[in-house]
Amino acid sequence: MKIKLIGMAACITLLMLGCAPRYHHPRLQYTKYVGPNRTLVLLLPTIAGEGAHFEEHGFIEAVRERGFEVDMKILDIRPVLYLNDRIVGLIQTELVEPAKFSGYQKIILVGISLGGHGALLYTANSPQDVDGVVVLAPFLGGFFIDDAIEEAGGLHQWQECPVFEWSYACEMWHLLKTHLSNPENRQRIIIGYGTQDGFAERNQLLADQLPPGNVFTVDGGHDWMTWKLLWTRVLDHFHVSCGEPGHTTCLIEIEKVAY
Repeated sequence: MKIKLIGMAACITLLMLGCAPRYHHPRLQYTKYVGPNRTLVLLLPTIAGEGAHFEEHGFIEAVRERGFEVDMKILDIRPVLYLNDRIVGLIQTELVEPAKFSGYQKIILVGISLGGHGALLYTANSPQDVDGVVVLAPFLGGFFIDDAIEEAGGLHQWQECPVFEWSYACEMWHLLKTHLSNPENRQRIIIGYGTQDGFAERNQLLADQLPPGNVFTVDGGHDWMTWKLLWTRVLDHFHVSCGEPGHTTCLIEIEKVAY
């Protein structure tokens, strides 16, 4: 598993550095599921780029089983679109701005692995656009930066990028540090990951900056079985607590249908 994840990280690194074919006029492809509410959930896929995996692994069914009223768009994203942060502009112009114009009141991003990276990248750049973010095993980049952050005493105290670290990873962590300095932004992020995931240590660095109720972990690795379990736990958390008066852990509000 560790070798597989190192290979994945190397692949993502090459994509970020530009070692990938050039595409002109990219457009995001998505599948839409329509609900009666004015909440839009955008689901960003893994490095495979295929949104259909959310359907195949029961993510949509799990939402419907719990009676949430939301509109969902499952995105197909070519990894090359993460180069130079192009994914941020595309999500904003092709999805977020049209959604707001059409009357959506809330927008929630859900991302897994590289999709989680994209969701965090977007909300850190445009926090005013997003009401909630759920990231499962997000790719956060870097090879040495986790040690540097731990040695500094946590993300809020970390400053210097390690000498041999990938510059993009440092830029990403500095962006997250700035974003998370606002308590409201911390409350809008939910993270989940498997404790045997190769990304677990870096995910824990992010989790340490969030309210405890926003962090979900299970025994598992970097795979769909683990992510599905995390997803159902996140959904169950909101399904139970959102309706309780005065409950403070319901940080992403999703209206539910009365049975």
